[in-house]
Amino acid sequence: MKRFSSRRFPILNDDDRRYSMTSRPPHPPTRPAARDVSRRAFLAAIAAGTATIGLAGCTVISGGAVADDQQGLRLSKDPAPGRAHVVEMYNIWGGTLGNAWVELADLYEQSQSHTGVRVTYAPLSGNTQIRLQTAIAAGTPPDLAFCTPEEYPQFAGYGVVEPLGARIAAAGLGAANFAPAVWKQMTATDDIYAMPVLVDVNFPMFWNKKVFASAGLDPETPPKTIDELEAFSDKILQKRGNQVTRIGTVPWDYYGFSNSMFTFGFAFGGKFMSDDNMEATPDDPNIVQALQWMVDYAKKVGGASHLSVTSPSQTLPTIASGNVGMAPMTTTDAQNVYRSGDKAKVELGATLFPYAEGLGSPGSATWLGGYDLFIPKDSKEHDSAWDFLQFATVSDAGTQSNFKYGTLLPGWSDSPVLAEFQKDPNIAVYREGLLTAKNIRPTIPVASTYATALDIQVSSAIYGQITPERALAKVKASVNAAFDEFRKENS
Repeated sequence: MKRFSSRRFPILNDDDRRYSMTSRPPHPPTRPAARDVSRRAFLAAIAAGTATIGLAGCTVISGGAVADDQQGLRLSKDPAPGRAHVVEMYNIWGGTLGNAWVELADLYEQSQSHTGVRVTYAPLSGNTQIRLQTAIAAGTPPDLAFCTPEEYPQFAGYGVVEPLGARIAAAGLGAANFAPAVWKQMTATDDIYAMPVLVDVNFPMFWNKKVFASAGLDPETPPKTIDELEAFSDKILQKRGNQVTRIGTVPWDYYGFSNSMFTFGFAFGGKFMSDDNMEATPDDPNIVQALQWMVDYAKKVGGASHLSVTSPSQTLPTIASGNVGMAPMTTTDAQNVYRSGDKAKVELGATLFPYAEGLGSPGSATWLGGYDLFIPKDSKEHDSAWDFLQFATVSDAGTQSNFKYGTLLPGWSDSPVLAEFQKDPNIAVYREGLLTAKNIRPTIPVASTYATALDIQVSSAIYGQITPERALAKVKASVNAAFDEFRKENS
């Protein structure tokens, strides 16, 4: 593989708000040829409700409305005056993360004099970006918008996303500049259509040392394999009648049934897509074995409906209750437990998720999600949008700003932010997971169909309504039928 040299930007600190880019041309020199695309398919999909840009899967950072103690945060901004170009970015995030993108836009404007940035707060309706979808369908989209890595293939298939591959190559960027699984996400389609702005490492395993000690386990030794995970869980389990009052882990509740299935499927060495990424393979024998393990575990503890480990008023993740021994967590949830958890009940340790010996391998359970920025095809300022996109994703200053204001983990492996993650023992495991991960959630145009089918069928198996084999066969049939229909309609 040819090694590309990334373009580096100077590091910006709080005492030096100036940012010189005199060596950078006003815009990157290349622009890929436009595709011959009609919006008719996308308009029809919007009308039918089958096109959705939402926040599928787990979330690294929770947004939400601005709380009373965060009233100073900004979620929108006007562009700097007197600029030859103005780009608009839709900001779906509330709270500190929404403010982080305004801070980044301010910093970018200080770095050059040709482009201003308008940040427009466009929050979700449920899990869907209604304002963005409507703007795309009307042919008046913003210049930059967010999506998850597994969502953009649907919109690329409809022809409403600007391809970036030629621009990325012209900027001297390639596989060597990104974590391996991030590059795999970026290149899962016929071109590259989006750049990672925050990477979701799914999932490190956290264990509660207090629970381990109480159960007679070594509080400094986490499980390395699935067999150890089960053995430790056996010792931790406590029941009152038929109610589980303390449990080792809850393997079907890792941020939903589909995310749980991806985690255990990868831990067991399973493959959710064919090598050519053209067929869903949830019936892979290793994935079936993983779901069987989850089902057997549920039976062993007395059934998934018999958990009584947290109080209704608890807002922190379940591991903070002191009644759960092991659980995966996102960066935000982990930080919240470290910061706000009852020290008498919880003392966390962190490690990579266990693997099934003989099937998976150390670290194989880790998979990546997250969020990307993309350029809608019908937007008017492609060159300026690309310039901002590079600043946000592959510059020292941009990635440092997002880390400072939003604790965002970048996909760009040359970012100095990764060293900051390494220094903090509470979050260092996420850096390790990013750099060693080999797996990604299926990146196909019907990814939302895949996740929904897993949610339905895996839950049915966990609750004893269907066998694992039958559940995953049904997932395969529904996903591949939807995939075939998409290809037929957009051929």
